Amino acid sequence: RIVAANRATLAAPSDGVYLGDHTAGERVAVTGSGLQWNDDPAKPNGGNCYACHEMAAKELAYGTLGPSLKHYGKLRGASPQMLEYTWNKIYNSNALVPCSLMPRFGHQRILTEQQMKDVMAYLFAKDSPVNQ
Repeated sequence: RIVAANRATLAAPSDGVYLGDHTAGERVAVTGSGLQWNDDPAKPNGGNCYACHEMAAKELAYGTLGPSLKHYGKLRGASPQMLEYTWNKIYNSNALVPCSLMPRFGHQRILTEQQMKDVMAYLFAKDSPVNQ
């Protein structure tokens, strides 16, 4: 029931395009600000992805709570199914793993749709630091 309820919240990108700008996605991934009492609510939230994941080889400080995402797109490819799976994981991780510790970035409106597209590009673009 938990998975079904969370799957009902999933929403694909409004224009059907999953990938944005990987350089903007890198900024979202490294930014940890937002949603704290002392953060400026007029500024966009960050994803703080490196708090839990290894991503680009150049980053020396990263958490290990989540799996390594290094070479994510290189290893998995960018099939429509992989793009949809990854989008859904970012949008609402509980739709795939009911007790996931990963924030539900889309469902809880932590990140905007464009920020999620940019993070997706950071994970999948061939010239992204993640895939070098």
